[in-house]
Amino acid sequence: MKEENSSFHLHSTQNPIKEGERISLSIPNIIQKDELLILIGIGCGYHIFPYLKSVEVTTKILLLEPFEELETLVGTELRENLGTRSIFYGWNRFTSLEKTSWLPSGTKNIRIFIHPNYSRRYPELGKEIQDFFQKKEETSQNKLAKEEYGRLWVRNFFKHLQKCEENKNSYRILGRSLQAQSGKIGCFVGASPNLESEIDWIRENREKIFLLSSDTALGFLLENKIQPHAVLSIDSGLGTFYHFPEKIPADIPIFTWFGGASRIFDLKNPKIIYLSTHPLDQILGAKFYPKAPILENPSLNVAGLAVSLLKSLGAESVLLKGFGFSREGSKTHCRSTGYERYDRFFLHRRRSLFNSRYIPESRWKTRTSVAEILQKWSPIPLISKLDPKVQTFSDWETSLENCPSNFPGTGTEWRKICSQISELPADIKMYLSRETRLLD
Repeated sequence: MKEENSSFHLHSTQNPIKEGERISLSIPNIIQKDELLILIGIGCGYHIFPYLKSVEVTTKILLLEPFEELETLVGTELRENLGTRSIFYGWNRFTSLEKTSWLPSGTKNIRIFIHPNYSRRYPELGKEIQDFFQKKEETSQNKLAKEEYGRLWVRNFFKHLQKCEENKNSYRILGRSLQAQSGKIGCFVGASPNLESEIDWIRENREKIFLLSSDTALGFLLENKIQPHAVLSIDSGLGTFYHFPEKIPADIPIFTWFGGASRIFDLKNPKIIYLSTHPLDQILGAKFYPKAPILENPSLNVAGLAVSLLKSLGAESVLLKGFGFSREGSKTHCRSTGYERYDRFFLHRRRSLFNSRYIPESRWKTRTSVAEILQKWSPIPLISKLDPKVQTFSDWETSLENCPSNFPGTGTEWRKICSQISELPADIKMYLSRETRLLD
């Protein structure tokens, strides 16, 4: 296949095969089963064929050539040599396709590799492609999370309602929002690598703020002799178990929801339940806590929920620590998150810890959009330093309510209420008959 009548060449005019082999070595060759690798810029395929020989046949790969003119030149020959591998021509044509026509089911992550010549000669097109797939990835991840965790959320919800019924004194509900009070500042602590450089500031200012730790950052704070005023834990997955140290102080209250991780409900720590946007939470609020705030989180990041929570507790503004997006040696988290123990179950000769917790620049960039969303959406100011007029954060517990005597209701009552709500998602209705039996 030769390139003719062109003012520039996509491939080397001296030895395109050798150049293609060199470029193929820079393409990621460890792709997880739930990942899709999209190779942008196919040209004559000199870099594609040696790369395909280096990966397993089952690796999910999509080939995309932005310039549809090349299809008439080399498309037929390429398809014959590629076999079952999918190749798409024309960027505008591709963007009009339904996602189901190119995104394999079960894909949780999209990785992109753009041919170096395309990146250099068409930087604007490269950025457009990156932005397009970033939005698609976020949408698909949210949908997959709902599909994967939908039943777990419903099961945990009724399982933990049952636990609450058995020991109501260990639970309180975020039953109302407090008015913002001047000088009261909340501080949410994430587990980004920069937390390690901010730990001295947190130690010096702990008494001036309401220190709310993510479950991921809790281990590092305790390791540095800093006890947060509360912990926020929202994830229902297995990894949550590893975030909590074995000897967590029993007096640290934990904010969570009834669909949260079972590990939290096994701890002796006081549990404070917030109401989320999940339909079952909204039903619970309407029945027992009509004044309770529904914590919104359009950022889909734990920091967004933390901002909503701190606002409900009366914070005038919020500081974010351990929430930086500058990388330190490609690390994704600070030390002592518990991921070190969790990852051991998934490591083997072909998959290192580097691939689990260290990510390339292109994937790191997708995280920075969270900060932009938070800045635009946040209902209270996000500040970078303490105001000299800061006041002690007290009386936040007045926003909490105890569980009433008839809480949480019987399984029969829940089934009756839910059967009357036509807007209730079908998947929740499907799980209700079985999971509500826990309350019978």
